[in-house]
Amino acid sequence: MSIIRPITPVDQFELACKKAKLTNKEQKVIDHIRYIGVFTQPSLTKDLNLNSKPPILSILCEICRKIGKYMPEHFSRVQNWSKEINQYNVKWDGDLICTLAWNKDGERLSPENGTSLYHTFAVHKELFQGLE
Repeated sequence: MSIIRPITPVDQFELACKKAKLTNKEQKVIDHIRYIGVFTQPSLTKDLNLNSKPPILSILCEICRKIGKYMPEHFSRVQNWSKEINQYNVKWDGDLICTLAWNKDGERLSPENGTSLYHTFAVHKELFQGLE
């Protein structure tokens, strides 16, 4: 039985971002993801004009750990959920903000599934700001 994704309290998330004292670059990554909604590693790197090394998904995990430090109970629940939904039983800290997207047939959008060229991520609904 799958556990339900922990819904992020937006006010708590916003406060944690402030307390984490993200760099301008890190805040730009979070703001962009929250605005655009759906992305791949190459699209995010291109959109933000970033170097390919270190990979932006690694940077995203570091950002999530910084934020998660200020919302530890929620972050721990997200990590447990992340581990449970991962086919290899491995947590991904980026799941604090977004997760792999799925198609209508219930398949992850990924090269391994033959459903997309790149892993495709979607920001969690409560954190999406693109329509504001």
